[in-house]
Amino acid sequence: MEFLTGVHFGSKNLDSTEITFHADTLFAALFQEALKMEKQKEFLNAVSEGRIVLSDAFPYIGKNYYIPKPMISVRVDDNEKQGNSRQKKMFKNLKYIPVNTVEAFINGTFPEEHMEDMQYLGTNGMKVSVGIRGMEEPQPYRVSTYHFTDGSGLYIIAGMESEKDQECLDELFESLQYTGLGGKKSSGMGRFKCRVCDIPREMKEQLTQKASLHLLLSTALPEDEELEDILKGATYSLLKRSGFIDSQTYATQQMRKSDIYVFSAGSCFVNTFKGKVIEERNGGTHPIFRYAKAFFMGV
Repeated sequence: MEFLTGVHFGSKNLDSTEITFHADTLFAALFQEALKMEKQKEFLNAVSEGRIVLSDAFPYIGKNYYIPKPMISVRVDDNEKQGNSRQKKMFKNLKYIPVNTVEAFINGTFPEEHMEDMQYLGTNGMKVSVGIRGMEEPQPYRVSTYHFTDGSGLYIIAGMESEKDQECLDELFESLQYTGLGGKKSSGMGRFKCRVCDIPREMKEQLTQKASLHLLLSTALPEDEELEDILKGATYSLLKRSGFIDSQTYATQQMRKSDIYVFSAGSCFVNTFKGKVIEERNGGTHPIFRYAKAFFMGV
């Protein structure tokens, strides 16, 4: 995804923004496009049955593709680095690593030159807008934005079972790039140009290989009865997902989704799971579908 405008992702407050978005956000946006085309049943069935799977969005800079830092304990081999407090802090704050450095990361030999790669991804900014809805006088407010540098942006990995599934997803992305992703789309934010690219060789091998440990690349939630087995040997983080329901017909006033906790991308599991699509009603006029399918990579 090559973003043509600034973006505002995932923060509860307008004065701060994330640089990426999660798979459930992408699914919700694609589902809205499917509704416009009256293809919501086709898309929902493909996702529910696992014929279409989506990862979270991750950064790319030039030809370097980044994945979440695996949540595993890493012992650094270099004694000098072990005692370097600056490097310890940089390593702790590291969120993404180049996909071709996974082995080095696990072995404790992660290249220092990649510690601060994200500073080259883009820059933060502030957009001033004016609110007029429901107000006697216009009120200015500030919206935090993020602008990707040339040659940088976000990518997602999508798995499709058939050509028909791929055609469905391609059509939805074609429409979504004009609608935009994230907040303040009505102000022109979040527009992007979508390009379909081949998966880098290193990543393709890790996506298909058998492994003793699996890195989660999407926000996901297993079935309740699976939890005991899945948590064996796992190192993970939980992420609270909520937000407002993006529907004009759901209720007479804007409603919030129920809070759910999911495993976040970067969590590591010995035993994998498929995840699920959660259906909610909460008194609205139609169900709300929330994406919590798992996308794994062997590490």
